Amino acid sequence: MTPSRTATLAALSLAFALAAAGCDDDSEAFKEDYNRAVRPLSELKDIGGSIGNAAGQTNQELAKELSRLADRAERTGTNLSRLDAPDDAKEEFDDLLAALRETIRDLRGFAAAAKEGDPAEANKASRELMESGAKVQEAEAELKDAVEG
Repeated sequence: MTPSRTATLAALSLAFALAAAGCDDDSEAFKEDYNRAVRPLSELKDIGGSIGNAAGQTNQELAKELSRLADRAERTGTNLSRLDAPDDAKEEFDDLLAALRETIRDLRGFAAAAKEGDPAEANKASRELMESGAKVQEAEAELKDAVEG
């Protein structure tokens, strides 16, 4: 099985960083806490690279990599859920958390399809992951706009 590398990597290229400059103290503190909370995803490029080389991996190896990424994303979601977003960014923050949960679900679905060796299901899961990854990127951009004003 060879999943769509482009789709997978596009979904994994999450920005996850808020610049810490030019806002009030509450926003500055939130940005610092946010950046610390998303650290579990700091190795995404390494994992994305190994997924990008899926043709050289067994289905089991790919499933393991996807599961590791889902675990890391889940830790990030847990870290983020402990934060209190500034009042003017709460809705955007909730949208980001929801999009991240959807991406985690899609990563786990992709891992399951890889483990089963089901190419049709893997392609479907890859498309779903690409869509949910785009939602995370969009939600994070909206959060950044709301926090930075």
